[in-house]
Amino acid sequence: MSEFVPCSEWLEKQNWVQPGDCVYVVSDVLGLAKAVKEQGERFVPEELVEKLKALVGTEGTLLFPTFNWGFCKGETFDYAKTPVKTGALSKAALKKEEFVRTKHPIYSFAVWGKAQGALTEMDPRDSFGEGTVFEYMYEQDAKVLVVGLPALQGTTYLHHVEQIVGVPYRYNKEFQAAYVDKEGVASEKTYRMYVRDLEMDPRHINGFAPLAEKMQKEGSIKKEQYCGVEFYLLRVRDLHEAVKEDILHNDSRNMYVYNGQMGIVQ
Repeated sequence: MSEFVPCSEWLEKQNWVQPGDCVYVVSDVLGLAKAVKEQGERFVPEELVEKLKALVGTEGTLLFPTFNWGFCKGETFDYAKTPVKTGALSKAALKKEEFVRTKHPIYSFAVWGKAQGALTEMDPRDSFGEGTVFEYMYEQDAKVLVVGLPALQGTTYLHHVEQIVGVPYRYNKEFQAAYVDKEGVASEKTYRMYVRDLEMDPRHINGFAPLAEKMQKEGSIKKEQYCGVEFYLLRVRDLHEAVKEDILHNDSRNMYVYNGQMGIVQ
């Protein structure tokens, strides 16, 4: 049996993440924790977070999604208390004092690094689109590191492209609820999300697998395995162009099936 290599050390050897990078981390580490346990070891999410900090350095930026959709149901968003619904790695990042949460009550991020100040001052009303963290990712040509998920399944950035380009199966909808800010001050606020049109019933195809497979064939998605768990790396601008092309020239058929698509009526 070969000697066990901790996940953080293995990731460093891939040379995927470099000093100065802006990295958006999408993850589900339950399978990773189980796989490491089967090796007689323990996976510690905080160690992977620390390794990523070391790899990007102080000139880089790390973003972990700390999304919560309760605001859309009229639930109060409390900046300091509303829990993370996007996995253990994001929870581990947000618990660290050096990470700061962005302000959006639905699509917030735990941020560390050079752009922390700029990103945590943003307060866009839109979830996606102009003026959001997703736009910043495009401007910086951020890398997306996907851990333990299909390559595009949790990569929310593609909804940003949908809003920028415009799609028939989504529209902007306003949500209003109580908002408790960083200082503990409560108020009523309104934010927008580019939501699915339920009448058109858009259903993603197996975690956007056809688009991911196309991007892998073209070489714009890298894939490796650690303890049998899949890791992927891609660039935001490559994803942006792939989604845009599929919307404009393929009726989004590598991403969705929806009513009215290329003559589909249900």
